[in-house]
Amino acid sequence: MTADVSDGLARNSVTLGEATFVSIATMAPGVGAAFAVIAGAGFAGGALPASVVFALLGCLFVAIAIGQLAKRVTSAAGMSSYLAAAFHGGAGFLAGWGTLLVYAAALPYLALLVGNMVGTSFAGALGLGYTAWWIIGALVCIALALVMNYLGAQFGTRVGMLLGAAEILVMLVISIWMVVAAGDRNTLSVFWTNHATVEGFSGISGIIAGAVYAFLAFIGFDAAAPLGEEARDPRRTIKWAVIGSVLLVGIFFVFTTYASAVYFGPDDYAGFLAYGDGDPWMEITRTFWGAGWVILLITLLSSGLASANGAAMATTRVAWAMGRAGTLPRFLNKTHHRFRSPVAAIAVVFSVAVAVTLGMGLVFGPVSGFMFTGTVLTVAVLPIYMAVCVACPVYYLRFRRSEFRVLVHLVVPVLGLLFLFPTFCAGAGITAFSFVAALSYPMSLAGYCVAAWWVMGLAILGYLAVRFPERLDPNLIVGDPDAPTNPETDPDPQTREAALA
Repeated sequence: MTADVSDGLARNSVTLGEATFVSIATMAPGVGAAFAVIAGAGFAGGALPASVVFALLGCLFVAIAIGQLAKRVTSAAGMSSYLAAAFHGGAGFLAGWGTLLVYAAALPYLALLVGNMVGTSFAGALGLGYTAWWIIGALVCIALALVMNYLGAQFGTRVGMLLGAAEILVMLVISIWMVVAAGDRNTLSVFWTNHATVEGFSGISGIIAGAVYAFLAFIGFDAAAPLGEEARDPRRTIKWAVIGSVLLVGIFFVFTTYASAVYFGPDDYAGFLAYGDGDPWMEITRTFWGAGWVILLITLLSSGLASANGAAMATTRVAWAMGRAGTLPRFLNKTHHRFRSPVAAIAVVFSVAVAVTLGMGLVFGPVSGFMFTGTVLTVAVLPIYMAVCVACPVYYLRFRRSEFRVLVHLVVPVLGLLFLFPTFCAGAGITAFSFVAALSYPMSLAGYCVAAWWVMGLAILGYLAVRFPERLDPNLIVGDPDAPTNPETDPDPQTREAALA
């Protein structure tokens, strides 16, 4: 099938497999397991595998809600189009505004992760110290992701498939090695509160605080949603891409976290992140494979690059769609004449990424910098996920009442809310509940940064509502004439049922 490049993005250019691997690559299974998830060990201790299961269930419920909405609304605006269709264009704008922060923060987060790996691995080489090497590594990661985005969605998704498959295979082999080496230390007690003994975060508080970083590792499963205007059979493709990516990577995260916990020892696991000078998986690989640690290094570097590419694809598509609607400057709607990539949005997003990466890395250091930016994007995305859970029943009750099903359109989204809300409170520092404990500095600043971003968004929304209310028309935000939000203008029943099959 050839892509339609007559206007806007390249339609029909992304398959189900490619869309799934965009979400998988954006979650960065390798980097997620080796850095993002284990950052929660300082809060959950040896019960971190329970935190991962908690996050897996929460994300799966959200993915199902997204899938149900994606059957009816296909747009480059992603989750913001779902809220626009269910509620109002203003809700869609706010969701898009929040999504921009999420994936704009994801790029520096991943660049700092890659920079830290390069810095610790090559410090002293060619006469350059750690600082010079982490800066080089971070900027090269951003530059390569920019090139992949510039060359279009199909190129980026296919590269993501190759990188994603390689990182999962290597990490699984190392994890199996650890489980075998753990011997009689293997125990299922890590899936409950027995080992959640970190001072100030004991019991369920530790599991929920650890889940902040488990959710961080899962962020990106929705990255396929903004490909709604470039995917083949988007109503089915986006649905199964987001659900499938959560299940596949979720099982992977549970196994890899379990492996490292039982190998290192659940009672000592709170100090796991400090092992090997902040690179515990690399140190363990040196123990197992000697010089073979280079294989893991290459795997993790490619994982960070693939995730940076997926995050950039998501944020540039959302920016492009908001430029098309006029809720952001319209020059963002510009696409490349050949590759159909959103070149104006790419230029803005990557320029901001460079500035934030260097700023965070030089002020806090790469390690604290990626933990801070990671906390920001976690706190920023959870309200959007929660809003999608609310949008699912609202949309079907308002516009598709005959299709409404209590289990999939109400019970599942409510369960998603129950899992997401306490984790959001922990990340944002809202200690309204006894089981929530605030994070430490500088991560404790994340809630304030996200709040400031939302205040800016509300101010822009107020301006648009007064001066340009027509730009908040839900149909402009949804922007896909083939997926109308009004049931009266839907395709004929046979076409509709075929799309939903």
